[in-house]
Amino acid sequence: MTLAPSRPAAAPVPGAAAGAAAPALRRAFGAAADSIATEHWNTRPLLVRAAQRSAQGGRADFDDLLSTADVDELLGPRALRTPFFTMVKDGVGLPRSAFTRSAVAGNQQLSDLPDSDGVARSFADGATIVLQALHRTWPPLAAFCADLAGELGHQCQVNVYVTPPGAQGFTPHHDTHDVVVLQVDGRKHWTIHPPAVELPLKSQPSKALGADPVGGREPVIDTVLEPGDALYLPRGWLHSARTTDERSVHLTVGLLATTWADVLSDAVAGAGREDVALRRALPLPGHELDVDAFRAAAARWLDGLDDAAVRRLVQRRRERAVPAEPVGALAQDATARSLAPATPLRPRRGLTSRLADAGERVELVLADRRVAFPAWVRPALEHALAAPVTSAQELADAGTGVDVEDAVVVLRRLLREHVLLPAGPA
Repeated sequence: MTLAPSRPAAAPVPGAAAGAAAPALRRAFGAAADSIATEHWNTRPLLVRAAQRSAQGGRADFDDLLSTADVDELLGPRALRTPFFTMVKDGVGLPRSAFTRSAVAGNQQLSDLPDSDGVARSFADGATIVLQALHRTWPPLAAFCADLAGELGHQCQVNVYVTPPGAQGFTPHHDTHDVVVLQVDGRKHWTIHPPAVELPLKSQPSKALGADPVGGREPVIDTVLEPGDALYLPRGWLHSARTTDERSVHLTVGLLATTWADVLSDAVAGAGREDVALRRALPLPGHELDVDAFRAAAARWLDGLDDAAVRRLVQRRRERAVPAEPVGALAQDATARSLAPATPLRPRRGLTSRLADAGERVELVLADRRVAFPAWVRPALEHALAAPVTSAQELADAGTGVDVEDAVVVLRRLLREHVLLPAGPA
């Protein structure tokens, strides 16, 4: 269901295939995910109810990503530390002493562990629990966020808001990044107004709009989200949310979009290499600035910036959108030591690499190093890096020019360099 006034369609997400919807988007929005790139991205909200997604064969809830029991586990046995959790009331953070405790770990004194009694008291008194950056600590959300970032080409983060009945965590405000709201438990009343600042940057927070950013305007969306509902909000849309007569748990997935201004900044960083006029120092104080000459040099450089150069800059940004998947040190070592012809391996998600010819050798170029191999194993490397799952036996059978024994050596090296990971139990 689309809830927004009619506006011109947004430009497609750069690089997105027309009509294509990725799995993480479909997990949240069902069939409506197909319309995000062309009708909603950076332009207008999208609301999809759990019943709509369920009728299309999708899962109705989001408990697989995070459940209420998971929240208690994170604040209890797992002892999530600050700043990964905090508490706020009426938009103001509570002092840490109200919800944290001290403990000793080894010879270290820790003072930022959750105090379950303090958390419970503050929650009962109307404070909202905020679990921050759970894409870094909770595996289901880490996987979902990485999938979403890979599909959108923009970095993602996840916060969780646990609000008691009849409470409001934050007053009307806008975010400086797009968000996807996934209602996990309970109900929450959302009121959403059009932007006061279109597509604000980080330097344009809503607090700069004053105490009343809404300014008496009528809301565009005024509705209650229930478990399994999903809402997309472009950055800048003013919003506030209040619980009804029951608690609410929702995920806020922040989409940290790369803008054309970011790409321009990347390009400008190398501008001096192209034109000596841009490398010249500014004149000393008291001497006239030749602004016209600067404009001419900048225009010359910009006109010479070809499409391929721009696309390379965009690709580098997109490659950084998905963090490299963590390596399981024990499983990695065990697999490398016991690697057999049939052992299944897979590429490490989020790791950027490419192959470069170097005479009689081929180099695997990683972000921080180059790994050299004999040139004749290049087909085997290409196959191992491209296949969703591979093995030494498959490399030998695929006509890559290596036998099983050589394939084991190549794959073991890729395991030791953390380029491939075990695709099954070690």
